[in-house]
Amino acid sequence: MSETDELEQRIKTKEAKIVVIGLGYVGLPQAVMFANAGFQVMGIDICEARVSAVNAKCWPLDPQEPELPAMMQEVAHLGKLRATSDFGACHDADVVIVAVPTPVDESRQPDFSALVDALTNTCSYLSSSVLIAIESTLAPGTMSDLAAMFGEPSFHLAYCPERVTPGALAHNLRQVPRVIGADSEAAILAMALYSQVCKASLYVTDPLSAEICKCAENAYRDVQLAFANELALVCEDLGADVWQVRQLINTCPWRYVLRPGPGVGGACIPKDPWLLMSGLSIEADLLTAARATNDWMPHHVADLTLEALREAKALVGGAIVVILGVAYKENTSDMRNSPALAMMERLIKAGCDVRFYDPFVDGYNGDLLTALAGADAAVICAGHDDFYGIDWQEVGQVMRHKVLVDARNVAWPAPREFVYRGLGHGK
Repeated sequence: MSETDELEQRIKTKEAKIVVIGLGYVGLPQAVMFANAGFQVMGIDICEARVSAVNAKCWPLDPQEPELPAMMQEVAHLGKLRATSDFGACHDADVVIVAVPTPVDESRQPDFSALVDALTNTCSYLSSSVLIAIESTLAPGTMSDLAAMFGEPSFHLAYCPERVTPGALAHNLRQVPRVIGADSEAAILAMALYSQVCKASLYVTDPLSAEICKCAENAYRDVQLAFANELALVCEDLGADVWQVRQLINTCPWRYVLRPGPGVGGACIPKDPWLLMSGLSIEADLLTAARATNDWMPHHVADLTLEALREAKALVGGAIVVILGVAYKENTSDMRNSPALAMMERLIKAGCDVRFYDPFVDGYNGDLLTALAGADAAVICAGHDDFYGIDWQEVGQVMRHKVLVDARNVAWPAPREFVYRGLGHGK
Protein backbone atom coordinates (compact mmCIF):
# COMPACT_ATOMS: atom_id res chain seq x y z
CA MET A 1 0.00 0.00 0.00
CA SER A 2 1.38 3.44 -0.98
CA GLU A 3 1.78 6.33 1.46
CA THR A 4 -1.18 8.05 -0.20
CA ASP A 5 -3.36 4.96 0.22
CA GLU A 6 -2.30 4.66 3.86
CA LEU A 7 -3.20 8.31 4.49
CA GLU A 8 -6.57 7.88 2.80
CA GLN A 9 -7.26 4.89 5.02
CA ARG A 10 -6.23 6.83 8.15
CA ILE A 11 -8.62 9.60 7.18
CA LYS A 12 -11.50 7.20 6.56
CA THR A 13 -10.95 5.46 9.90
CA LYS A 14 -10.52 8.85 11.65
CA GLU A 15 -7.05 7.91 12.87
CA ALA A 16 -5.56 10.86 10.97
CA LYS A 17 -4.36 13.73 13.15
CA ILE A 18 -5.64 17.08 11.95
CA VAL A 19 -4.05 20.48 12.51
CA VAL A 20 -6.10 23.59 11.76
CA ILE A 21 -4.11 26.81 11.35
CA GLY A 22 -6.16 29.91 12.07
CA LEU A 23 -8.95 29.75 14.65
CA GLY A 24 -11.23 32.45 13.33
CA TYR A 25 -14.70 32.26 11.78
CA VAL A 26 -13.50 29.65 9.25
CA GLY A 27 -10.86 27.59 11.06
CA LEU A 28 -12.39 27.19 14.51
CA PRO A 29 -15.78 25.92 13.31
CA GLN A 30 -14.00 23.48 10.99
CA ALA A 31 -11.78 22.28 13.84
CA VAL A 32 -14.80 21.76 16.08
CA MET A 33 -16.71 19.88 13.40
CA PHE A 34 -13.82 17.50 12.66
CA ALA A 35 -13.29 16.91 16.36
CA ASN A 36 -16.99 16.21 16.72
CA ALA A 37 -16.71 13.71 13.85
CA GLY A 38 -14.14 11.78 15.89
CA PHE A 39 -10.76 13.14 14.80
CA GLN A 40 -7.97 14.32 17.07
CA VAL A 41 -7.62 18.01 16.23
CA MET A 42 -5.01 20.60 17.18
CA GLY A 43 -5.70 24.25 16.45
CA ILE A 44 -2.88 26.74 15.92
CA ASP A 45 -3.29 30.50 16.16
CA ILE A 46 -0.85 33.35 16.77
CA CYS A 47 -3.45 35.02 19.02
CA GLU A 48 -2.66 33.77 22.51
CA ALA A 49 -6.01 34.98 23.86
CA ARG A 50 -7.86 32.83 21.33
CA VAL A 51 -5.65 29.82 22.10
CA SER A 52 -6.30 30.26 25.81
CA ALA A 53 -10.05 30.57 25.25
CA VAL A 54 -10.21 27.33 23.27
CA ASN A 55 -8.16 25.46 25.87
CA ALA A 56 -10.45 26.86 28.56
CA LYS A 57 -13.41 25.52 26.57
CA CYS A 58 -14.73 29.06 26.03
CA TRP A 59 -16.13 29.88 22.59
CA PRO A 60 -14.22 33.04 21.52
CA LEU A 61 -16.41 34.10 18.59
CA ASP A 62 -20.03 35.25 18.31
CA PRO A 63 -21.86 33.76 21.32
CA GLN A 64 -25.09 33.66 19.30
CA GLU A 65 -23.70 31.03 16.91
CA PRO A 66 -25.99 27.96 16.98
CA GLU A 67 -24.57 24.58 18.07
CA LEU A 68 -20.86 25.33 17.95
CA PRO A 69 -20.19 26.81 21.43
CA ALA A 70 -21.73 23.78 23.14
CA MET A 71 -20.13 21.41 20.65
CA MET A 72 -16.69 22.96 21.27
CA GLN A 73 -17.08 22.52 25.02
CA GLU A 74 -17.95 18.87 24.54
CA VAL A 75 -15.08 17.96 22.18
CA ALA A 76 -12.60 19.93 24.27
CA HIS A 77 -13.80 18.12 27.41
CA LEU A 78 -13.24 14.80 25.62
CA GLY A 79 -9.70 15.86 24.68
CA LYS A 80 -10.48 15.85 20.95
CA LEU A 81 -9.68 19.54 20.49
CA ARG A 82 -6.74 21.51 21.84
CA ALA A 83 -5.01 24.71 20.76
CA THR A 84 -1.50 26.13 20.72
CA SER A 85 0.57 28.89 19.17
CA ASP A 86 3.49 26.51 18.57
CA PHE A 87 3.82 25.30 14.97
CA GLY A 88 5.86 22.41 16.27
CA ALA A 89 2.49 20.74 16.86
CA CYS A 90 2.50 20.00 13.13
CA HIS A 91 5.29 17.42 13.36
CA ASP A 92 2.92 14.42 13.61
CA ALA A 93 0.07 15.87 11.53
CA ASP A 94 -1.55 13.85 8.77
CA VAL A 95 -3.76 16.69 7.58
CA VAL A 96 -3.22 20.44 7.82
CA ILE A 97 -6.12 22.80 7.14
CA VAL A 98 -5.08 26.42 6.58
CA ALA A 99 -7.70 29.09 7.29
CA VAL A 100 -5.84 32.36 7.76
CA PRO A 101 -6.88 35.82 6.53
CA THR A 102 -6.06 36.79 2.94
CA PRO A 103 -6.92 40.51 2.81
CA VAL A 104 -6.14 43.12 0.20
CA ASP A 105 -3.79 46.01 0.93
CA GLU A 106 -4.40 49.75 0.55
CA SER A 107 -3.84 49.48 -3.20
CA ARG A 108 -6.37 46.61 -3.36
CA GLN A 109 -3.72 44.01 -4.13
CA PRO A 110 -3.66 40.60 -2.41
CA ASP A 111 -1.78 40.39 0.87
CA PHE A 112 -0.87 36.74 1.32
CA SER A 113 1.79 37.32 3.96
CA ALA A 114 -0.18 35.52 6.68
CA LEU A 115 -0.75 32.55 4.38
CA VAL A 116 2.90 32.31 3.33
CA ASP A 117 4.07 32.66 6.93
CA ALA A 118 1.68 29.91 8.05
CA LEU A 119 2.82 27.54 5.31
CA THR A 120 6.50 28.33 5.88
CA ASN A 121 6.19 27.66 9.61
CA THR A 122 4.20 24.51 8.99
CA CYS A 123 6.06 22.79 6.18
CA SER A 124 9.36 22.50 8.05
CA TYR A 125 7.68 20.05 10.45
CA LEU A 126 5.75 17.92 7.96
CA SER A 127 6.38 14.58 6.31
CA SER A 128 5.86 14.15 2.58
CA SER A 129 2.59 12.23 2.89
CA VAL A 130 0.64 15.06 4.51
CA LEU A 131 -2.48 16.59 2.95
CA ILE A 132 -2.49 20.41 3.09
CA ALA A 133 -5.99 21.77 2.47
CA ILE A 134 -6.15 25.54 2.03
CA GLU A 135 -9.51 27.09 2.86
CA SER A 136 -8.42 30.75 2.72
CA THR A 137 -9.74 32.69 -0.28
CA LEU A 138 -7.08 32.94 -3.01
CA ALA A 139 -6.64 35.08 -6.09
CA PRO A 140 -6.65 33.05 -9.31
CA GLY A 141 -3.25 31.49 -9.93
CA THR A 142 -2.14 31.48 -6.30
CA MET A 143 -2.20 27.70 -5.89
CA SER A 144 0.31 27.21 -8.69
CA ASP A 145 2.60 29.75 -7.01
CA LEU A 146 2.24 27.99 -3.66
CA ALA A 147 3.01 24.62 -5.24
CA ALA A 148 6.25 26.07 -6.62
CA MET A 149 7.16 27.73 -3.32
CA PHE A 150 6.46 24.77 -1.08
CA GLY A 151 7.76 22.00 -3.24
CA GLU A 152 4.77 20.08 -4.56
CA PRO A 153 4.74 17.06 -4.89
CA SER A 154 6.48 16.97 -1.49
CA PHE A 155 3.02 17.50 0.00
CA HIS A 156 -0.48 16.87 -1.27
CA LEU A 157 -1.91 20.35 -1.88
CA ALA A 158 -5.64 20.91 -2.26
CA TYR A 159 -7.68 24.08 -2.44
CA CYS A 160 -10.97 23.70 -0.54
CA PRO A 161 -12.42 27.21 -0.18
CA GLU A 162 -14.84 27.82 2.66
CA ARG A 163 -18.51 28.61 2.14
CA VAL A 164 -19.65 29.76 5.57
CA THR A 165 -21.59 32.70 6.95
CA PRO A 166 -21.78 33.82 10.59
CA GLY A 167 -24.95 32.69 12.29
CA ALA A 168 -25.11 29.39 10.39
CA LEU A 169 -21.57 28.02 10.51
CA ALA A 170 -22.33 24.46 11.57
CA HIS A 171 -25.21 24.20 9.10
CA ASN A 172 -23.03 25.54 6.28
CA LEU A 173 -20.23 23.07 6.98
CA ARG A 174 -22.67 20.17 6.91
CA GLN A 175 -25.12 21.11 4.19
CA VAL A 176 -23.45 23.45 1.68
CA PRO A 177 -21.66 21.74 -1.25
CA ARG A 178 -17.88 22.10 -1.38
CA VAL A 179 -15.55 22.71 -4.32
CA ILE A 180 -12.15 20.97 -4.26
CA GLY A 181 -9.36 22.15 -6.53
CA ALA A 182 -6.57 19.58 -6.69
CA ASP A 183 -4.74 16.99 -8.77
CA SER A 184 -5.93 13.39 -8.64
CA GLU A 185 -4.13 12.14 -5.51
CA ALA A 186 -4.77 15.26 -3.44
CA ALA A 187 -8.39 15.28 -4.62
CA ILE A 188 -8.92 11.71 -3.42
CA LEU A 189 -7.55 12.62 0.00
CA ALA A 190 -9.57 15.84 0.21
CA MET A 191 -12.74 14.00 -0.78
CA ALA A 192 -12.11 11.43 1.95
CA LEU A 193 -11.51 14.22 4.47
CA TYR A 194 -14.40 16.57 3.79
CA SER A 195 -16.94 13.79 3.36
CA GLN A 196 -16.47 13.12 7.09
CA VAL A 197 -18.19 16.44 7.87
CA CYS A 198 -19.91 17.69 4.72
CA LYS A 199 -23.05 15.73 3.81
CA ALA A 200 -23.65 17.72 0.64
CA SER A 201 -22.00 17.19 -2.75
CA LEU A 202 -18.24 17.58 -3.22
CA TYR A 203 -17.15 18.85 -6.63
CA VAL A 204 -13.61 18.25 -7.86
CA THR A 205 -11.98 20.57 -10.36
CA ASP A 206 -8.58 22.08 -11.11
CA PRO A 207 -7.14 24.61 -8.62
CA LEU A 208 -7.49 27.61 -10.95
CA SER A 209 -11.20 26.95 -11.53
CA ALA A 210 -11.74 26.55 -7.79
CA GLU A 211 -9.96 29.85 -7.11
CA ILE A 212 -12.08 31.68 -9.67
CA CYS A 213 -15.24 30.02 -8.34
CA LYS A 214 -14.63 31.18 -4.78
CA CYS A 215 -13.84 34.78 -5.66
CA ALA A 216 -16.65 34.95 -8.20
CA GLU A 217 -19.24 33.70 -5.70
CA ASN A 218 -18.68 36.73 -3.53
CA ALA A 219 -18.21 39.10 -6.47
CA TYR A 220 -21.59 37.93 -7.79
CA ARG A 221 -23.19 38.69 -4.44
CA ASP A 222 -21.51 42.10 -4.43
CA VAL A 223 -23.00 42.90 -7.84
CA GLN A 224 -26.46 41.79 -6.69
CA LEU A 225 -26.25 44.00 -3.62
CA ALA A 226 -24.95 46.91 -5.68
CA PHE A 227 -27.97 46.65 -7.99
CA ALA A 228 -30.34 46.66 -5.01
CA ASN A 229 -28.53 49.64 -3.50
CA GLU A 230 -28.49 51.59 -6.76
CA LEU A 231 -32.18 50.87 -7.24
CA ALA A 232 -32.75 52.40 -3.80
CA LEU A 233 -30.89 55.54 -4.90
CA VAL A 234 -32.95 55.67 -8.12
CA CYS A 235 -36.20 55.42 -6.16
CA GLU A 236 -35.11 58.13 -3.75
CA ASP A 237 -34.32 60.42 -6.68
CA LEU A 238 -37.61 59.74 -8.45
CA GLY A 239 -39.75 59.94 -5.32
CA ALA A 240 -40.71 56.25 -5.19
CA ASP A 241 -40.50 53.53 -2.55
CA VAL A 242 -37.81 50.95 -3.34
CA TRP A 243 -39.30 48.44 -0.93
CA GLN A 244 -42.60 48.45 -2.84
CA VAL A 245 -40.80 48.42 -6.19
CA ARG A 246 -38.63 45.51 -5.05
CA GLN A 247 -41.69 43.57 -3.92
CA LEU A 248 -43.33 44.10 -7.30
CA ILE A 249 -40.22 43.08 -9.24
CA ASN A 250 -39.95 39.91 -7.19
CA THR A 251 -43.43 38.81 -8.26
CA CYS A 252 -41.81 37.92 -11.58
CA PRO A 253 -40.73 34.25 -11.31
CA TRP A 254 -37.40 34.96 -13.02
CA ARG A 255 -36.32 37.97 -10.98
CA TYR A 256 -35.19 38.45 -7.39
CA VAL A 257 -33.84 41.76 -6.12
CA LEU A 258 -32.02 41.61 -2.79
CA ARG A 259 -32.74 43.99 0.07
CA PRO A 260 -30.82 47.28 -0.16
CA GLY A 261 -28.85 48.45 2.84
CA PRO A 262 -26.24 50.84 4.23
CA GLY A 263 -23.29 49.01 2.69
CA VAL A 264 -21.57 45.65 2.55
CA GLY A 265 -19.58 44.29 5.49
CA GLY A 266 -17.92 41.10 6.58
CA ALA A 267 -14.52 39.67 5.81
CA CYS A 268 -15.20 38.38 2.30
CA ILE A 269 -17.43 40.38 -0.02
CA PRO A 270 -15.63 43.74 0.35
CA LYS A 271 -12.30 42.23 -0.74
CA ASP A 272 -12.93 39.09 -2.83
CA PRO A 273 -13.86 41.01 -6.01
CA TRP A 274 -10.44 42.68 -5.80
CA LEU A 275 -8.79 39.26 -5.44
CA LEU A 276 -10.64 38.12 -8.56
CA MET A 277 -9.47 41.19 -10.48
CA SER A 278 -5.90 41.27 -9.16
CA GLY A 279 -4.20 39.41 -12.01
CA LEU A 280 -6.35 40.53 -14.92
CA SER A 281 -5.14 42.27 -18.06
CA ILE A 282 -8.67 43.48 -18.80
CA GLU A 283 -10.81 46.12 -17.09
CA ALA A 284 -13.57 44.46 -15.04
CA ASP A 285 -15.82 47.53 -15.12
CA LEU A 286 -18.92 45.91 -13.66
CA LEU A 287 -17.11 44.53 -10.60
CA THR A 288 -15.34 47.85 -10.02
CA ALA A 289 -18.62 49.78 -10.28
CA ALA A 290 -20.34 47.41 -7.86
CA ARG A 291 -17.58 47.93 -5.30
CA ALA A 292 -17.86 51.71 -5.70
CA THR A 293 -21.65 51.65 -5.21
CA ASN A 294 -21.51 49.49 -2.10
CA ASP A 295 -18.63 51.47 -0.60
CA TRP A 296 -20.64 54.67 -1.11
CA MET A 297 -23.78 53.51 0.73
CA PRO A 298 -22.68 54.23 4.34
CA HIS A 299 -21.68 57.74 3.25
CA HIS A 300 -25.08 58.19 1.62
CA VAL A 301 -26.86 57.15 4.83
CA ALA A 302 -24.65 59.57 6.76
CA ASP A 303 -25.68 62.33 4.35
CA LEU A 304 -29.36 61.45 4.86
CA THR A 305 -28.71 61.86 8.59
CA LEU A 306 -27.16 65.29 8.18
CA GLU A 307 -30.05 66.35 5.94
CA ALA A 308 -32.60 65.19 8.51
CA LEU A 309 -30.77 66.95 11.36
CA ARG A 310 -30.90 70.23 9.45
CA GLU A 311 -34.62 69.78 8.74
CA ALA A 312 -35.19 69.22 12.48
CA LYS A 313 -33.34 72.50 13.16
CA ALA A 314 -30.63 70.65 15.07
CA LEU A 315 -27.09 71.97 15.00
CA VAL A 316 -24.93 69.46 13.12
CA GLY A 317 -21.85 70.48 15.05
CA GLY A 318 -22.12 68.63 18.33
CA ALA A 319 -25.26 66.71 17.35
CA ILE A 320 -25.47 63.36 19.18
CA VAL A 321 -26.08 60.59 16.65
CA VAL A 322 -26.70 57.07 17.92
CA ILE A 323 -26.13 54.34 15.35
CA LEU A 324 -28.29 51.33 16.11
CA GLY A 325 -26.36 48.25 15.04
CA VAL A 326 -22.58 48.21 14.82
CA ALA A 327 -22.53 44.58 13.60
CA TYR A 328 -22.56 44.20 9.83
CA LYS A 329 -24.97 41.25 9.90
CA GLU A 330 -28.32 41.05 11.65
CA ASN A 331 -28.56 39.13 14.93
CA THR A 332 -24.78 38.63 15.24
CA SER A 333 -21.94 40.47 16.99
CA ASP A 334 -19.68 40.40 13.91
CA MET A 335 -18.28 43.91 13.34
CA ARG A 336 -15.81 43.09 10.56
CA ASN A 337 -15.89 45.88 7.93
CA SER A 338 -19.23 47.06 9.28
CA PRO A 339 -20.81 49.90 7.28
CA ALA A 340 -21.50 51.55 10.64
CA LEU A 341 -17.79 52.31 10.98
CA ALA A 342 -17.57 54.16 7.66
CA MET A 343 -20.80 55.97 8.52
CA MET A 344 -19.31 57.04 11.84
CA GLU A 345 -16.23 58.51 10.17
CA ARG A 346 -18.28 60.65 7.80
CA LEU A 347 -20.53 61.93 10.60
CA ILE A 348 -17.58 62.76 12.85
CA LYS A 349 -15.99 64.76 10.02
CA ALA A 350 -19.23 66.75 9.84
CA GLY A 351 -18.92 67.54 13.56
CA CYS A 352 -21.31 65.00 15.07
CA ASP A 353 -20.82 63.14 18.33
CA VAL A 354 -21.35 59.53 17.22
CA ARG A 355 -22.29 56.72 19.57
CA PHE A 356 -23.27 53.08 19.06
CA TYR A 357 -25.94 50.81 20.45
CA ASP A 358 -26.06 47.11 19.60
CA PRO A 359 -27.78 44.43 21.70
CA PHE A 360 -25.41 41.78 20.36
CA VAL A 361 -22.06 43.53 20.86
CA ASP A 362 -20.38 43.72 24.26
CA GLY A 363 -19.67 47.29 25.26
CA TYR A 364 -22.44 48.71 23.08
CA ASN A 365 -25.44 46.94 24.58
CA GLY A 366 -27.51 47.72 27.65
CA ASP A 367 -30.70 49.75 27.83
CA LEU A 368 -31.91 51.29 24.56
CA LEU A 369 -33.63 54.30 26.18
CA THR A 370 -30.49 55.08 28.15
CA ALA A 371 -28.43 54.91 24.94
CA LEU A 372 -30.81 57.30 23.14
CA ALA A 373 -31.35 59.74 26.02
CA GLY A 374 -30.48 63.23 24.81
CA ALA A 375 -29.72 62.06 21.27
CA ASP A 376 -30.50 64.20 18.25
CA ALA A 377 -30.72 61.34 15.75
CA ALA A 378 -31.10 57.58 15.72
CA VAL A 379 -29.76 55.72 12.67
CA ILE A 380 -30.78 52.09 12.10
CA CYS A 381 -27.82 50.41 10.45
CA ALA A 382 -28.32 46.70 11.26
CA GLY A 383 -31.54 44.77 10.84
CA HIS A 384 -31.54 43.08 14.25
CA ASP A 385 -34.85 41.52 15.24
CA ASP A 386 -34.80 43.62 18.41
CA PHE A 387 -35.13 46.82 16.40
CA TYR A 388 -38.46 45.86 14.84
CA GLY A 389 -40.24 46.13 18.19
CA ILE A 390 -38.98 49.56 19.25
CA ASP A 391 -41.65 51.89 20.67
CA TRP A 392 -40.65 55.08 18.85
CA GLN A 393 -43.16 57.20 20.75
CA GLU A 394 -41.40 56.22 23.97
CA VAL A 395 -37.99 56.78 22.40
CA GLY A 396 -39.00 60.22 21.18
CA GLN A 397 -39.69 61.30 24.75
CA VAL A 398 -36.04 60.85 25.76
CA MET A 399 -34.41 62.30 22.61
CA ARG A 400 -33.42 65.94 22.24
CA HIS A 401 -34.44 66.05 18.57
CA LYS A 402 -36.70 63.46 16.97
CA VAL A 403 -34.68 62.40 13.93
CA LEU A 404 -34.83 58.83 12.65
CA VAL A 405 -32.81 57.49 9.72
CA ASP A 406 -33.72 53.95 8.67
CA ALA A 407 -31.30 52.10 6.39
CA ARG A 408 -33.04 48.72 6.82
CA ASN A 409 -36.75 49.62 6.48
CA VAL A 410 -37.19 48.48 10.08
CA ALA A 411 -39.28 51.43 11.30
CA TRP A 412 -41.56 51.87 8.28
CA PRO A 413 -44.20 53.26 8.24
CA ALA A 414 -42.40 56.25 9.66
CA PRO A 415 -43.30 57.44 13.18
CA ARG A 416 -45.35 60.60 12.69
CA GLU A 417 -43.56 62.73 15.28
CA PHE A 418 -40.10 62.11 13.77
CA VAL A 419 -38.18 63.71 10.95
CA TYR A 420 -37.70 60.51 9.00
CA ARG A 421 -35.31 59.48 6.24
CA GLY A 422 -35.54 55.96 4.94
CA LEU A 423 -33.10 54.39 2.50
CA GLY A 424 -34.94 54.04 -0.80
CA HIS A 425 -37.91 56.16 0.27
CA GLY A 426 -38.38 59.17 -2.00
CA LYS A 427 -39.66 62.39 -0.50
